[in-house]
Amino acid sequence: MEGKFLQHDGRKVASFERYLDHSVEKVWGAITSPQQIVNWLNAQAEFDLIVDGKIIFRWENGDLVHGKFIKINPPSELEYTWEEKSSGRSLVRWELKDDDGKCHLHLTHTFFESAVIADFLAGWHVHLEMLDMTLQEKSIDFPGERFKEMREKYVSILN
Repeated sequence: MEGKFLQHDGRKVASFERYLDHSVEKVWGAITSPQQIVNWLNAQAEFDLIVDGKIIFRWENGDLVHGKFIKINPPSELEYTWEEKSSGRSLVRWELKDDDGKCHLHLTHTFFESAVIADFLAGWHVHLEMLDMTLQEKSIDFPGERFKEMREKYVSILN
């Protein structure tokens, strides 16, 4: 399923919905475990999984995201701030719902400052595909060509 670009209260929002053939608990574990995050986000994750706990994502290329947890409601809701040089402050929200033993995942990334939304749509699109592969216990390197393909697609949709 393609990501969507929305406007909410004057803010840009990247929104994704996925149906994953995995339990909500298994998906929750993948999005809250640093040992699993590295496999699908390709970033080292350091955090205290408590409200107001700090969160840091570090990519090999030097990109760095800082934030803090706003809402933690296992295994259905996770919300944290996302702050980086290129896009400023934003908010990431995960909602997981059981759908007959499978997981309905809804991810939103709301931007409070300027951001290149096509890059985030393409990035989350690819990382959610990688999340599904990780949940299937398949190893995958970051698919750079797939990212470029999706970025071009989202640029064309947004223009």
